[in-house]
Amino acid sequence: MKTRTTRVIALSLCMLSIFGALIYRLIQLQLIQGGQTAESLNANIIRNYDELASRGEILDRDGRVMVDNALSFSVQLDYYEWDKKQQNQVILQLWETLRQNGIACSDILPLSWEAPLAYTWTSLDSGSGKKLQKFADAREWGRVEDLTPNRLFGLLCSRYGVDPDLTLEQRRAVIGVRYYLEDYQFSAYNTPVTLAEEVDIRTVARVSEQSGELPGVTIQVTGSREYNTGAAAHVLGRVAAISREEYEAHKDEGYALTDTIGKDGMEQALEQYLRGTDGLRAVEVDSRTGQVVAEYMVEETQPGKNCYLTLDLPLQERVEQSLADTLAAIKEKGEASKDGAGADVAGGAAVVIDVNTGEILTMASWPTYSLATFSADYSMNQANELHPFYNRAIKGDYSPGSTFKMCTALAALEEGCITPNTKILDKGVYERYADVGYSPRCWIYRQYGRTHGSVNVSQALKYSCNYFFYEMGYQLGIETLSGYARQLGLGEKTGVELSGETAGNLAGPESRAANNGEKWYAADTLMAAIGQSDHQFSPLQLANYVATLVNGGTRYRPHLLKKVMDYTNTEVYEKTQPTVLNTVEISPASLEAIKKGMKGVVTEDGTASSYFAGFPIEVGGKTGSAQMTNHSATGVFVSFAPYDKPEIAVCVVGEYASSGGSLAPVAIAAYDQYFGLGLSDAPDGEAAD
Repeated sequence: MKTRTTRVIALSLCMLSIFGALIYRLIQLQLIQGGQTAESLNANIIRNYDELASRGEILDRDGRVMVDNALSFSVQLDYYEWDKKQQNQVILQLWETLRQNGIACSDILPLSWEAPLAYTWTSLDSGSGKKLQKFADAREWGRVEDLTPNRLFGLLCSRYGVDPDLTLEQRRAVIGVRYYLEDYQFSAYNTPVTLAEEVDIRTVARVSEQSGELPGVTIQVTGSREYNTGAAAHVLGRVAAISREEYEAHKDEGYALTDTIGKDGMEQALEQYLRGTDGLRAVEVDSRTGQVVAEYMVEETQPGKNCYLTLDLPLQERVEQSLADTLAAIKEKGEASKDGAGADVAGGAAVVIDVNTGEILTMASWPTYSLATFSADYSMNQANELHPFYNRAIKGDYSPGSTFKMCTALAALEEGCITPNTKILDKGVYERYADVGYSPRCWIYRQYGRTHGSVNVSQALKYSCNYFFYEMGYQLGIETLSGYARQLGLGEKTGVELSGETAGNLAGPESRAANNGEKWYAADTLMAAIGQSDHQFSPLQLANYVATLVNGGTRYRPHLLKKVMDYTNTEVYEKTQPTVLNTVEISPASLEAIKKGMKGVVTEDGTASSYFAGFPIEVGGKTGSAQMTNHSATGVFVSFAPYDKPEIAVCVVGEYASSGGSLAPVAIAAYDQYFGLGLSDAPDGEAAD
């Protein structure tokens, strides 16, 4: 009996202990930690989003806005709301909706959309090729070059669980987006991914109507570039979504995978100024209902800076139009003529530069393209055999033809081979190398069977006498001639801000050996002296070469940026000062002799005189043409004005335009606009070289 009583007491004490512990814990939870527990249960979720800063404006030298910002919409995928189980269905429905409105999803998968499937990379060393190989390596699929397109397509469909009953195009759409998301590393740790940019309001409405069926799909108000001119596309450039490679290169500078970045032109060159500093927006979401309860800025945005270019917008627009019209007129005239000279005219370029600062007032390349409709026109422009995206003004390599003769004249005068009054008799056929079977002829002898007679250097420039400059080349030698050309900036990059500039090629034994290993003969110097042989220069180089000559020998670095201001346009952040690259020794007598010859080209009976008849401003110019195999000659026309106190130099190039003088109307349009002459029509005329 005693034992049973003891057990009851022990059990009771145990129960009391347990009950007491429970009471204590309840008191602790309710009274001591109750507030903390309730706060924990009711805590809201804070999500952080980047608030994109507006990009700076691009303006011309006088403050005319060429590129600014406009509000647009983008379709984004937010991982917080993304449903992995039905993501393929969501992608397919969204893709169908966008496609019906003519909008493409972001797609970087280099695989065609139609049977037979094919790869679309340029090479495995290209960006898309390397990206795909890296993707395959991570999944141990082997070398992509060993995978047929169909095999890769099947592997991707299997990886992403794509319904095999879908059409090929539908399956391609799904794996394209999934591949893009995987490359983007779509997760809770990254910001939302943009699937379509600059979406129109009609599409916004369609996507919004289906919001209940598209979890994770959001419409965001974003900024886009707005173009207030159709001119200067090659100079202004464009912006687009940052690529994975660009992101890896710039992520330490604060870029995100959702950012846009300057892709080319001054948008790329001025990225550091135009790009603002993004802010951070916090969104507070109720953890129980998922409703947004508050939004606030954690970090404020800082807009990008405004960049003023050296371009004169009205001048740029006028020159671009004149270039297009002139090349079209040459082609039409060539097609109507008996010999067809100029009928195969292709592209061209024009540059107007301030001779006293190096500021580029105009840089035109034809054919051109529209920045406003870049994406819509991309396929058409990409297939255009004239390559509209190619900036001929800085990337084009052209033979200067007779426009090089001013360099030869300068070298001959400064080296004492001749004086301004020295005369040389043009015999028509140059026979110093007749013993080796080389006897080049002056152009006038070749075409008309006569000569220029006895001429001095100014007259030789005026009539473009090849014989005179053959002799100068013989006396100078290639090393001396090349030395002067280098001082004038020919055969090297100018240093302009735009990427992709060509260095060109300066004819001579060194470049000949570097390019193809052929031997340079002494007789080759004769052709180099008249601007033929292996000379290849860009229109910008030629414009700056003329500017250096006529300003007395100061070679400036050509530039497009004039100044940078803050977004309120009240504070100058940076201003570009003229940069002197080198100084060429030019005596006043030599300069006057060369300018006199260039003036003769556009007056009296010079090679471009008919175009400038009655022109109200004194101009100096020089025509040039380079014979092309199976094509008309490429034409070059360089000039400057005013004659007594030069302000600007102009270079115009027309591919297969037959003669340099035929391009003079473009220069005339430039002078008309720059000096405010108010001419209604450019003079017409005929030209020789």
